[in-house]
Amino acid sequence: MEISFDHRFAGLFVVLSILLAIGISYLLYFRNPANSGLTTFQKIFLVSLRFLSIFLMFLFLLSPLIERKKKIKELPILAVAFDNSQSVQSFATSLGQFQQTVKDRFADDYQLEFWSFGEKVTNTDVFSGTDRRSDYGQVVKSLKNNYINKNIGAMLIIGDGIYNQGQNPENLVSGLRFPIYSVGVGDTTRKTDALIRNVKTNKLTFLKNKFPVEIEMKFSKLKSKMAYIDIENNGRSVYSSTLAITSDDDFKLEFVNLEATAAGLQHYKIRIRPFDGEVNHKNNEYEFVIQVAEDKQKFLMLSDGPHPDLGAIRNSILELQNYEIKLFTGNEVPDSLTNYSLIILNQLPSVKNVASKLLARIKDSRIPVLFLVGPNSLLEQLNTLDLGLKISASKNTEEVQALVDKNFSLFMLSEGTKDLFETAPPLVAPFGNTELMPAIQNLAHQSIRNIPTNKTLMAFGADKGRKIGFIVGEGIWRWRLHNYMANGNHDAFNELTQKMIQYLALRENEDNFNVYHPALYQETDDIELTAELYTDSYELINTPEVSITIKNDSLREFNYQFDRTSDFYRLNAGNLRPGDYSFEAKTQLGNQQFTEKGNFSIVKNDLEIQNTQADFSVLYQLSLQTGGQFYTFKNYGTLLDDISQNKQIAVQQHQQIIQNEWINLKLLFFILLVLFSIEWFFRKYWGIY
Repeated sequence: MEISFDHRFAGLFVVLSILLAIGISYLLYFRNPANSGLTTFQKIFLVSLRFLSIFLMFLFLLSPLIERKKKIKELPILAVAFDNSQSVQSFATSLGQFQQTVKDRFADDYQLEFWSFGEKVTNTDVFSGTDRRSDYGQVVKSLKNNYINKNIGAMLIIGDGIYNQGQNPENLVSGLRFPIYSVGVGDTTRKTDALIRNVKTNKLTFLKNKFPVEIEMKFSKLKSKMAYIDIENNGRSVYSSTLAITSDDDFKLEFVNLEATAAGLQHYKIRIRPFDGEVNHKNNEYEFVIQVAEDKQKFLMLSDGPHPDLGAIRNSILELQNYEIKLFTGNEVPDSLTNYSLIILNQLPSVKNVASKLLARIKDSRIPVLFLVGPNSLLEQLNTLDLGLKISASKNTEEVQALVDKNFSLFMLSEGTKDLFETAPPLVAPFGNTELMPAIQNLAHQSIRNIPTNKTLMAFGADKGRKIGFIVGEGIWRWRLHNYMANGNHDAFNELTQKMIQYLALRENEDNFNVYHPALYQETDDIELTAELYTDSYELINTPEVSITIKNDSLREFNYQFDRTSDFYRLNAGNLRPGDYSFEAKTQLGNQQFTEKGNFSIVKNDLEIQNTQADFSVLYQLSLQTGGQFYTFKNYGTLLDDISQNKQIAVQQHQQIIQNEWINLKLLFFILLVLFSIEWFFRKYWGIY
């Protein structure tokens, strides 16, 4: 135990306190005539009592601290994480017995903490096996963050090694300061199986247009067999094909173009006909939903004069049945822009035509715009529009080729169309750097003399309710010609043009009140919607309340209120059952009532039953990279022995310094009271009043 002071001159104050206490006590008993009847012994005794009392009082005023050291033993933490997904549900009884064995074996030697992981990570020892997804990466990340600066001895993961959500856990174990011991549960025997792993398609298309579907399939132990693929739309067959399976572990990609024959949310089911010997038939099917719009839309093309780029784009659009195009050249422009769903500006503003009034009208509207930027574009004027892309002003040009950005996610292009980017002739682009707003995504970068750059060649996105597109380069008509010379058709160029146009032309709502949501949710997804409310001057506000009624296909209603977030609204309605839903959202701004209607679908998510063959390779790698070991479930007794014999998993001892002020110590007040009481008693006893 040590005594310390918080004052810089505490030692001087202590000396002064001693001198003052001695002086006061001496004067009271040796210089006071009233105490002349006391003997020398009695005076010394009373002086000692008074000195101790006064000195303690002075020390209280100096606020000294008492420090004492306490030894603390910290048991090592053993974190036990169970895969709580449906694929290991059949092992629930065995996992429960394993959990109890761990408790009985290590309860006195380790601080046991149990975790459950699947769709999310939970600190619990309850195992249900009901989660529809497995996220091994999230449990590694969560425990890594949770046990920073703690005495964690080891992490124990029990599961089948199949993850279908989140990051690869092998990429998250770097810097981990504790070993991972893993226990593999399940059957690794390869079974006869055909499964649809994934399906990629667009979220929206237009009536009577074709849309691409990319199907990923895997076949196990089916070498030399023929696979029959069927696609149905609302129970009606729309596609059939056959595939030859060439190995016992075969992966196939099927590209299909389907025609949208009906408007609204259209349900499609892809099915691989079952094979003899297949145990799991559920993963032979895959459902998806696509939204089909039926309104015919009008496009406006504006240019200084005729140009082959406009002709190439126009010819591709006219192959679709839902669009009407008006072309104006020179200074001629329509009186009203409100009837148009998209405006395409070819090198406007230009040196010859600043088009200030036209650009002001376009900017004040919410109509999507596609800018074709070329050598005649007036870049200074274009930059002042502040619509998502700025290009350094220059009179020089350079030839650039396209380099596809793999992170682009606004619409999907087939591999054939991506090949067109790589082989197509160069475009003539303004010489200068480009600056892109975060809301805009690069579809393609500029490649100059086969050297990749970060300069934008094609970009798309949305800002403040308006969709914007940019093609920074003149000569895209050559791409259409090149496509025909290489393949005898314009399919790749048409797909590129039509995807750009369809993305830009789709406007969820151009009113003051808009509700945004995906057309399709998985049954494991939270149903999240966002809403925006604008004043007539296009100021974003979220003062009024926004209510919404969601109705399922059985006409059951669910009522919610949107939450305010920043300057917009957000709603998380949680999980709902699979099916088709419609909604109606309402709000009021001043005397104006606003209503927004829409619909969406929720489809079943059977990720956990798509692959029931355990895969221990991930578990093995996690243990290998962290200094742990992998065990099969039947050998978990050896695992428990190895953990108990691991000398690196040890009790940690450390000292804790506890500081306390004297004024908080009741004992010192008691001592002070006793000193004054004894002194008072003997003064009375010896006749001093």
